[in-house]
Amino acid sequence: MNQTAGLPFLALLLGFYALAAVTSYLLRAHRRWVALSGAAAALLAAAWVWSLDLSLPLWVLPTGWTVDLEAPLMLVGYTLQLQAHNAPVIAIYLLITALSLLIDTQHHADDAFPALAWLIAGGYTMLALLTGAPASPLIVAPLLLIMLSALGVYLLHHEHATTFHGALRTLLPPVLAAPLFLIGGWWIEQIPLSPQDLSITQHAGALLTLGVLLLLAPFPLHAAWPAAGEESPPVAVLFLSLLYQLSVLYLAAQIANAYPFVHRQSDWSLWMSSLGLVTAIWGGVAALGAIHTGRLWGYAAVHDWGLIVLALATPGVRSWTLVLFLFALRTISMTTTVVGLSALVRQTGTLDMTGLRGIGLRMPWSSTTVLLGGLGLVGFPLTAGFAGHWAALQALAIVDWRPAMAIVVASVGAMLGFVRLTRLMFGAHDNRILVHESALSASVAAGALVITLLIATTPQMLSDLVTRALAAFS
Repeated sequence: MNQTAGLPFLALLLGFYALAAVTSYLLRAHRRWVALSGAAAALLAAAWVWSLDLSLPLWVLPTGWTVDLEAPLMLVGYTLQLQAHNAPVIAIYLLITALSLLIDTQHHADDAFPALAWLIAGGYTMLALLTGAPASPLIVAPLLLIMLSALGVYLLHHEHATTFHGALRTLLPPVLAAPLFLIGGWWIEQIPLSPQDLSITQHAGALLTLGVLLLLAPFPLHAAWPAAGEESPPVAVLFLSLLYQLSVLYLAAQIANAYPFVHRQSDWSLWMSSLGLVTAIWGGVAALGAIHTGRLWGYAAVHDWGLIVLALATPGVRSWTLVLFLFALRTISMTTTVVGLSALVRQTGTLDMTGLRGIGLRMPWSSTTVLLGGLGLVGFPLTAGFAGHWAALQALAIVDWRPAMAIVVASVGAMLGFVRLTRLMFGAHDNRILVHESALSASVAAGALVITLLIATTPQMLSDLVTRALAAFS
């Protein structure tokens, strides 16, 4: 029986990503089966990583080989290591990948989508695993986000699109933030040389706060995702936006834990609360005037994201509990919307509101998922997002009722945008739309609606997930 000591678990995990990407590319001619098998593999891997017990770091396989869960992996001067705080994040990355590939089985974004999705998910996994680098891993993280965002441009650029401004705009936040992180890292290195000089921590805290704020892409850096919602395949927007935003939230938590002076010596709370509020308000106002379904969805997501940024203003476990709860509900609402959007764009070739007139009478299930998922992003009652928005508004109103009221008014504006979309979809029939909803598409949409309504009525189902993920953020 062969024996080998401590085969690194990360070698198996990253090998899994590489094998999945290569296989998906070579078998891209069979894209439905590739996407379906990839979704199943990602879901199993997510459950596997989520359930890992790092208190038992050594596995003994039936062959006699051993697998070391905590063994670091060295790559060109960078150290990757699985730890208790990054394992839940990696599992969520895999879950997002599984959901995206599952949607792609029915509504193909591109032949290369599964392969690129595996590469990008593997890149974000490596970013979460990064524990050592020539400089502090937290300081070089924006440089890696630039690389991942650049790769994501190819995923967002649809072969039939005439413009891809949204795809290129996704590069802007990490490109602007990277120099601030590098300069802030230099100031951090000066702290041991002059530990009594408070101006050094003030400079470092201000630079890192501004860098995190740029990565969060609040107003006026919000435009990338609404534009991508209009120009790019919905499933690609879902996949990339959720991975990027989760990684930025995780980076913000790591910085807050590693450098406590960021909260003490900077205007973190002021900037997060001010720009989060403006972002939430602008998302609702802009959604009111949107004339494209994808852009309407994008602005509703901006409104929801503004509320998450606002929740970051108060440091501590309670704040991160609310942030993670909002993000979990955001994932459910956005996924529900994409199920419907992908079906509509595949059947009609457009998401322009005027081109969807009467489509709700022919594709009622897919149309309903678009509306219910989109309304969940603005906290409409009896949707998945309502519980999170209500909790955030209550927490905000305790401090000051005026910002809470402003957000409510803005959310009403976004709701009116979806009311207009509902009137077009389920209004007078347009004889030019000669499409029908397949039984499979209707079943998938119905399943998404059931899950959304289940979470809407019993949001406490997410409590265990949020509690486990909270260990990674606080």
